[in-house]
Amino acid sequence: MVDHPKRDLPGAVMLGYQLARRGVSVALVPMYEQAVDVPRLGLNALVANYARPVNLDLMRSFAGAGLPLYVLDTEGGVLATTGGNSPPAMAAHIKASGYADILTGYFFWGSRLHDAFLAAGTMKPEQLHLTGCPRFDFAAARWRALLDGEPRGYLLVNANFPLVNSRFTGTPGGEREAMVRSGWDGAYVDRFIVDLKQVFSNYLAEIGRLAAARPDRSILVRPHPFESEEVYRNALSRHANVLIDGAGSVLDRIRNAVAVVHLNCGTAVESVLLGKLPLQLEYLNTPTTAGHAALPARVSRKVASFDELLGAIDHIERETESFDFAGVHAADIEAFFHLNDGQAAERVADVLTRTTTARRPYVSLLATVMGTRAKPSVGQIVKGAASAALGSAVTERLRSQFNPARRDKRIEPALVEALLHRIASHDRAKPSQFTAQRARCVTTGLPLASIAIEHIR
Repeated sequence: MVDHPKRDLPGAVMLGYQLARRGVSVALVPMYEQAVDVPRLGLNALVANYARPVNLDLMRSFAGAGLPLYVLDTEGGVLATTGGNSPPAMAAHIKASGYADILTGYFFWGSRLHDAFLAAGTMKPEQLHLTGCPRFDFAAARWRALLDGEPRGYLLVNANFPLVNSRFTGTPGGEREAMVRSGWDGAYVDRFIVDLKQVFSNYLAEIGRLAAARPDRSILVRPHPFESEEVYRNALSRHANVLIDGAGSVLDRIRNAVAVVHLNCGTAVESVLLGKLPLQLEYLNTPTTAGHAALPARVSRKVASFDELLGAIDHIERETESFDFAGVHAADIEAFFHLNDGQAAERVADVLTRTTTARRPYVSLLATVMGTRAKPSVGQIVKGAASAALGSAVTERLRSQFNPARRDKRIEPALVEALLHRIASHDRAKPSQFTAQRARCVTTGLPLASIAIEHIR
């Protein structure tokens, strides 16, 4: 399951490659199309992108049809100390919600969450797999050459404010309600949002001050994939040395940067993995925002004032040389992100091939029409019927024309195949033996939004 291609597609293709090498037929399923595509692909197992209240009914429908379910979180590393996103709370949620009863296995980014599941008795120990996350394989020395390696020397400013600057939640308060449904206390969320709005405003102002103070320094501002870029353009476009661009892989952008400026952003971890200095604007934090997710600050060079930020940037080579990247990884990152060895996808693939047994593939055209739900809404039935009649490749393209946010979540076969071939070539395999094309419904043969990866021997 692929949530946001900009963030998740490279790791999904890496996992697809490792599975294909092992003789497995793979389908990359866009998250928005899972309810209509999964019943048409003839799957023997499904790896979901998260286990949250919002998709529990859908996962129950898949499990009820006999489809083995695994979870490989898209956001499993930067966890809170307390609240709904803390390891104990996540373990308790999986157990109390009923997910533990329908999941075949759970893949963990790091030992901290894995150990919390073990301690809580959330699932059987043999169902809990400590693997790391495949998308970070590209940051390891083994695969790093696949990144865009041309140094450009810009200062990368990463942002992390989708809660107060969302591009996908159309309903006012939608992000707030999503946090509450995930286990966060409503009063805490309200307090956090108030602080975060002010911090966001201050962050934009500081980036503007930085651009004005160092006009010869090129600055690339990269909003979070789930953020609207319009606010950044309105605030910063008057600065000639600022480029606002969220396109491409964040790992590419980090590797090409001289350093990374951020505030409580999980990409501080990727910065350390790639040997780029993360500079945390600690002086903008409030006690609430600082305590929400402490890991990015712990792995960063924290600056306590605007003048200290300028000093660090002006002496960035010295600052980078003095930063203990290996020590920070050992002390603070490994427990949440596991090993930086480029083998996470292989570990996940090994588990899947070992634990997935031969069974009758899951196929149900009726489930597609019903949106794989016991009590679908009229809209879900209309979507399902249209997809059954035309193929989700067609209906997805039509919907994306009326909903620009959906376009960013489409997966194009050519993009998948290009990366698949680069991975194979780097791994000294024959690229021509790996294909990526539109998956087709096993019942009707119609093209789907999902992408099929195959190894042709």
